[in-house]
Amino acid sequence: MSVLSQNAEHHTVKPGQTSGLPATLLVGLAVIFTTVAFLFTDVVARDWAVVPGEVLALPSGTIQTMARWVAGNVTPISWVALLFVLDGMLVRIKDRGAVTALAQNSPVRVRPRQFVLCFLASIPIWLSFDLVNFGSVQAWNYHGLPEDSVSRLTGYFFAFGAICPAMFLLAETFRRLGIHDITKRGLRISRRADPYLVALGAFLLAFPLLIGNPLGTLTLWAGWVLLLDPINRRLKAPSLLADWAAGRWQRTLALMAAGLVCGLLWEFWNYWATAKWTYELAFLGPLEEFRYFEMPVLGLFGFPPFALECWVMFQTVVALFRRTGLVVAEPLPDEYTII
Repeated sequence: MSVLSQNAEHHTVKPGQTSGLPATLLVGLAVIFTTVAFLFTDVVARDWAVVPGEVLALPSGTIQTMARWVAGNVTPISWVALLFVLDGMLVRIKDRGAVTALAQNSPVRVRPRQFVLCFLASIPIWLSFDLVNFGSVQAWNYHGLPEDSVSRLTGYFFAFGAICPAMFLLAETFRRLGIHDITKRGLRISRRADPYLVALGAFLLAFPLLIGNPLGTLTLWAGWVLLLDPINRRLKAPSLLADWAAGRWQRTLALMAAGLVCGLLWEFWNYWATAKWTYELAFLGPLEEFRYFEMPVLGLFGFPPFALECWVMFQTVVALFRRTGLVVAEPLPDEYTII
């Protein structure tokens, strides 16, 4: 059964409203295409060498120098440009099931405080995974990062900050395009099970630290959902458990699809970059050699649950701010909206 149906009516143009494409969509696409063009200009100049491990020819001339700089900054540039593209798309793709006018626009524009908080929260959310990786599992490594600390931290800020918003905005795009509930039947998990789910989540997060090798990534992408989502439900924050109990599957399906698509884009942009990451997943055995660019193909299955984890973690951040009286993010307009 297909869960993605066609939506022929993406938008309705009101009197006095232009039908042109949003500027953010055009700017984002232009930046992405220009970045890829410069990237492959550098790839050709270095005779298709893939870093790390290969000696790169020094750039010659202004164009090649610019191309080499872009090759070292592909991740922050393209990931932020993707946010522009998604904002523009969501301006045009209306939410046909929305009950408020605010939902008929991009979340970036109608809930700007939530978007800013999401961007900022995305940095520590990702760093929590990096902390486990570099402190224990060593499943991925960074290469070719700028030696200048200001350049390196700037790259971290924009790249890590774009992770959660990209997945959530793309998930909202998929939801509006027609991801439907696969069933209206609910999966009712009693609140009495919450302490056990939290305990299981804590164990799954501790497992990578206990074994200290890349095998720990098998539980790293599930622990935060089980640990935090029961807490979100009790705080009356948006919750996957609450969605499942009510037979609402749209958010889950849209987030998982967005995580996978973002993963495919991120790995594509990463492969030819001079500042990049690589994976060491020896526990996959001979299957590690079957790769989508740098990522072992089986590793791509980690992106869908990763999107769920990031969304649950962000809902906890928002809920904690509200509990302390700091209402810094606008509430979601309904029980289906993702960001």
